[in-house]
Amino acid sequence: MEGRLFARLWEEIDFDDHPLEGGHEPQPEGELRVKATPQQIHLEDDRISFIIGAGNDADSIHRWTKQSVKMNEGPERLGVHRWSLSPACMDSDLAEWISNRIGQPSENYGESVVENRALLSEIRRRVESLLPEWTWHLEVDNKADRWGWYVRAPAEWCSLFTLFLGVGWNQHFSPRGFLLFERAPPGELDRPDEKEANRLDGLRTVALCNSSRGALSHLAEDMEWANNPKPFSLNLPGKVELWPPSMGRWPLLFARSESMDGIPDWHADIIERLIPAISTLSTKIDGISWH
Repeated sequence: MEGRLFARLWEEIDFDDHPLEGGHEPQPEGELRVKATPQQIHLEDDRISFIIGAGNDADSIHRWTKQSVKMNEGPERLGVHRWSLSPACMDSDLAEWISNRIGQPSENYGESVVENRALLSEIRRRVESLLPEWTWHLEVDNKADRWGWYVRAPAEWCSLFTLFLGVGWNQHFSPRGFLLFERAPPGELDRPDEKEANRLDGLRTVALCNSSRGALSHLAEDMEWANNPKPFSLNLPGKVELWPPSMGRWPLLFARSESMDGIPDWHADIIERLIPAISTLSTKIDGISWH
């Protein structure tokens, strides 16, 4: 159960908050060290430490409440997680195991995020089977204009491509479905071990946008779409655009739904259209000419 709890808490932290060393997978690295008191469970591997319950002596702190509530306004990096965890946020046997060690969850103090978590769970349920081996990372702490999932390509692909699936807004739009298919900026590294993945993603981007056989060019049904440095609209519900690399922006696909209605199905429909492009990312394409 300790390993399952560690993996569950790992999914709660934003991808940008991952330690600068070690992998991005939810399984503990090195020895998993666990300490429990009547108020908290403290878990730590070679990368990060967690607390669920009371206390503050950990990198990532998760409050245990009857229902999931907003603990602070954010955005922040690590510390007390913006959304608390409740028994409904995890498998029933894991929730029971936690309660047997630190007691029943505390009363709710704060704005409920139960509906937000339910929506994210449904998005994941609809999409997860389309993205086998991708890892899921909750994004609610670090961005002021969105909440949702960052979904990262499998580690063995040596890629920094991610999907954002969730809800977004700005001064012009009320909250609605929001989806990004993006890669890291060429040459910009958050960690030294990302250099090769960044280089390969540059080649993959060229391949995806190729005017002869690029998967995104086929999605556009216009093999020359990437030649113009402006968004290219797709015939899909909402605002769904391909963004060519010449725009100097890092998403290759940007999408907003028309409203909050039917968001899980909207996400799934777009991901299904992206699967031919996504499926090319596992290939290391050195030595292949894409021109």
